[in-house]
Amino acid sequence: MQLGERADLTARLVSTVANVMGSFRRRLPAHELTTPEFMQIFMPGRFETVHDFLQSHAARPAPWKGIPPNLVPEDIVDAANHIVDRKFSFLGCDFHFRENIDWHHSLGPGGPWPRAHWSEIQFRGISHLGDIRPCWEMNRHQFFVWLALAWHKTGDTKYPKAVTRFLHSWCDQNTPETGVNYISGIEIGLRCISWLLADRLLKGSPDWDEAAQERMHRNIFSQAQHISEYLVYTEKMSGNNHLLGEAASLAWIALQYPEWLDSERWLKRALNVLWPALDAQVFPDGMHFEASPGYQLLVVEFLALVFTELRRQKLPLPSKSYAILEKMTAALRTLQQPDGELPNINDNDNGCAIPLPLPAARRLEGVMSVMCALYNRPDFKSSAGKAFPLYGHLLLGEQGAEEFRIVAEYPEKFPFVTELRNGGLHILQRNSDWLLLKNNPDPFPQSGHNHADLLNVLLQFDGRPVLVDAGTYRFSDERGLRNTLRATAAHNTVTVDRRNQADPVRNFDWNGTVKPGFTQSHEEDGFAITDAQHDSYHRIGITHRRIVLWLKQEDAILIIDRLQGRNTHAMDQYWHFAPGTRVEEINPSLYRLSTAGRPLAWVRFLRDKDLDRHEIVAGSEGNPSFMFSRRYGEVEPGVALRHSWISSLSATHASHRIALFSKKELPVEFGDVWPGEFLFNGWAIDLSHTPAKVGRAKMPVVEG
Repeated sequence: MQLGERADLTARLVSTVANVMGSFRRRLPAHELTTPEFMQIFMPGRFETVHDFLQSHAARPAPWKGIPPNLVPEDIVDAANHIVDRKFSFLGCDFHFRENIDWHHSLGPGGPWPRAHWSEIQFRGISHLGDIRPCWEMNRHQFFVWLALAWHKTGDTKYPKAVTRFLHSWCDQNTPETGVNYISGIEIGLRCISWLLADRLLKGSPDWDEAAQERMHRNIFSQAQHISEYLVYTEKMSGNNHLLGEAASLAWIALQYPEWLDSERWLKRALNVLWPALDAQVFPDGMHFEASPGYQLLVVEFLALVFTELRRQKLPLPSKSYAILEKMTAALRTLQQPDGELPNINDNDNGCAIPLPLPAARRLEGVMSVMCALYNRPDFKSSAGKAFPLYGHLLLGEQGAEEFRIVAEYPEKFPFVTELRNGGLHILQRNSDWLLLKNNPDPFPQSGHNHADLLNVLLQFDGRPVLVDAGTYRFSDERGLRNTLRATAAHNTVTVDRRNQADPVRNFDWNGTVKPGFTQSHEEDGFAITDAQHDSYHRIGITHRRIVLWLKQEDAILIIDRLQGRNTHAMDQYWHFAPGTRVEEINPSLYRLSTAGRPLAWVRFLRDKDLDRHEIVAGSEGNPSFMFSRRYGEVEPGVALRHSWISSLSATHASHRIALFSKKELPVEFGDVWPGEFLFNGWAIDLSHTPAKVGRAKMPVVEG
């Protein structure tokens, strides 16, 4: 595992195994290739000089060589201008290098990372340098593509000059196999992708000279060789998105260099890893097993690079893998919220494989435009926007734009109930009102990207967030927010005795695993229902069941929590709202939500209002569970309602609490028939059935 979930053990383990086997350091020379050594990597007799190779390589067709300049937006030019001035902003870290860039800098107050052999750097244990992700993000060099596009649009020579200067600076400081920029294979792959895309975009610029081009190709060879040699360890120790990303990037690099002796071997090795791993990691419903929409989008981008290049070169593509990518794309479309974003559940580091500075909603539109052209699917086109974007041109060029244009256009429609059953995600949607319930299988120890948040609910009304996920913040931080934000109380679910469903340990490990149970969803004429259960509190004998009932005519959502077990316990039900949400208490059981002065929703509690306690809690250093991370590296105070009560449980007595979410204040009639059956506004909800039985009430209800 190279960026794996127990990364503090990774370097020691890989180094030890490598030394036992005779040391990879002898096979991977820790020096930059010289020109004579570089000439030895080509097929015999192919080129007489490096100049011949550079001319041949530049002449090879590529979809991104003919991008119309008008497709390059001004915000990319603006971003490129900051980069020219050596002003970086990555993952919540801002840094201005006054002179030369230190490519090992932490982008924090701690200074640079060590420059030893990569296997000797215990980067997780160097606490004063903080999170390594901002440093790695800078070293992905995705801004090389921004600079190349800015030159493509404006013709200003400062952009290719900056790429040339940065490339030489990076190669001077990053001898192969040395430093933190050789620790993670997926980071190496992303950097090589950026370099190759920028190289072709800069074709024709005299400031992108042959010396820079040769040095780039020499270092790409060394980095691809590193990925290839260590791919077997990633396969054995990190069978998650990292394995897919490394295999895909190695395959894509190999496809760009048919002149190299090793390219055929790299391609075979990469695809022999990629196809089985893709089959193993993706559920039949199209969800990647880590159940992280952010990482699924990243994986789809990696696959899109490989699939479109194989297609362009008319090379065979397994039909099963082709179908898996289509399912993964369809799952992303299913998960798309009315506001265009993806749910921020589980870990998300906002990483991208297509190097454009785009928010997730526009990245998703770009993916859909490419997949629309590949699969000729009108539903993908309805999620892609009106025109074929710059994103699509990078992968498919004008041919892709033409294929996109001829796909039929249909109005975008979503069913009321959608289940990604294997992935444990269940969605109710009506126009721009949307709800997701999460009850996913636990991928640990294969992945530590899960959160302890079974039966977590996200909600939007009219495309505006009502209930939100706390997010990720950082994988390593001095305040300990990493573990706080993946704990149970940071999500819209229930804790028992203030315990977590599973306890986070270090940055990616867990003490115990969450245990999802059944989940069933269906729709009838007047309502839709999702009924789910988890047994993560089995160690204290508690089962948590949650019923989400969406009443169509009332345009209201009932969320019923049933806790069954033994003994007396303190329960807490959490409802997290986005920063800026104003929460007003109308009475002890009724709250009004608004944002920017506009009404958003009403929240009403329907059980034991005189015995329970409700708190409006704002996020702060003292209340970190109520902080909110919109994007990786950024955190701000959120606001929440905490509904607390104490209940004595037995074989015949369960504890129930009901929350009502509606877009307008509703007149409410509510009552009990017996402890497991409730009456609400003419509806009877019977929890003795699985799923719960819902029908029209046959007796008068008690006004509540």
